[in-house]
Amino acid sequence: MSIDTLQDVFSYMVSFTNLEKSASLFDARSYRLDRMHSLLAYFDNPHENFRVLHVAGTKGKGSTASFLASVLCSAGYRTGLYTSPHVTSYLERISVLNHPPEDKLFIRLGKRIEEMVMQYRDDPLPAHDQPTTFELLTLLAFLYFKETGCHYAVIETGIGGRLDATNVVKPELCLITPVELEHTDILGNTMEQIAREKGGIIKAKVPVFSGFQDQCVKEVFRKISLDRGSSILFLDEELDFLNADCSANGTLMHFSLRGGQAKRIRLSMLGKFQAENAALAYLALSRCFEIPEDIIQKGFRETFIPGRMEVIRREPYIVIDGAHTPRSIQHSLYAFQELFGSEGVLLFASVSGKKTEEMADILAPAFHRIIITTPGDFKESDPDETYSIFHSKNPKTLLIRQPPEAFNKALYITKGKLPLLVTGSFYLIGEIKQICLNNAKQPG
Repeated sequence: MSIDTLQDVFSYMVSFTNLEKSASLFDARSYRLDRMHSLLAYFDNPHENFRVLHVAGTKGKGSTASFLASVLCSAGYRTGLYTSPHVTSYLERISVLNHPPEDKLFIRLGKRIEEMVMQYRDDPLPAHDQPTTFELLTLLAFLYFKETGCHYAVIETGIGGRLDATNVVKPELCLITPVELEHTDILGNTMEQIAREKGGIIKAKVPVFSGFQDQCVKEVFRKISLDRGSSILFLDEELDFLNADCSANGTLMHFSLRGGQAKRIRLSMLGKFQAENAALAYLALSRCFEIPEDIIQKGFRETFIPGRMEVIRREPYIVIDGAHTPRSIQHSLYAFQELFGSEGVLLFASVSGKKTEEMADILAPAFHRIIITTPGDFKESDPDETYSIFHSKNPKTLLIRQPPEAFNKALYITKGKLPLLVTGSFYLIGEIKQICLNNAKQPG
């Protein structure tokens, strides 16, 4: 295809095997690192031109990565940030903080990548297969960070860690956020198996910092770190205490690292779980960098990520959150109720393969009315089954398959007063946010 616009760049990349779209696409050929090494070698290994902080985990890794990148940027370092998924635009995944996206550079790099892929038609990549969407996006991020002269890049893994396309970097430090059972058809059926995959980012003699973990996960990480001669610190063992107070304007965290002075830091992001993510980032920064306290506080205060307890309207309050696991749903509900009380309306959708029953156990009793819809058509879903599960736990549940219609119904139910939480899927919250943006642009 001809790449002439920014949209063309991302349309080209999503035309390849997109493992984010369906877990059934994963196989031994798609989930490997040798092809990524070949892609990078073609471009003279751009990932070796900046220093890397590598972040894995199940929940909170995007927020933790963003806190790290924002602080480094505030400290004067040109810092790249690579995260996933996005809410409304692929540009959310690849950024150099405090610098607007350079569209012409993205287009030029997209053309170079297209030329490279064309060449490999005759000189195939390892596994005799074409690259995946995530591999190409990762390559684009590394090239962009090199071309824009980044000193640092904070890189979030996609799936797992050990064989994730990002695990070609040689990081300065590694962070692993809380681990949950996820992608069990790919990463394993037990917490220990998943921990081994996440812990695959641990490199020899590279410091490791871990968020709150189950004991069995800790044991896996300790063994991997010991085998590789790497130090590891666990957040719960390094904290004296951590508290957080939330309002619609942000979160005030109050904490102390072991033996240190108590600190208060204001976050623009909502939720106690964001205080936990910030505390993990603070632990790593305080141990590995000499950054003044006021700079750290500035970086945390300025951190913002679309789709994480994001207030997109205030009359009535509409909050979107990409939570899609039981633990993250519990965090979102706690933050929502802390802000708005026990009365509210829920708009929910979930892709297939998620723990819908467990999420319904948490959410269904907590809302005045519930509307189930479809999380777009990007991934497989079964809204009828989701509706059946929620309806069995809360009879005031409706099924409206089309998200725009479901959103309009939810707004009607709020009567302009009750708060609305939209959650369960990044694809759903992206569509709802776009609807709100379009409505705001309309005259009237």
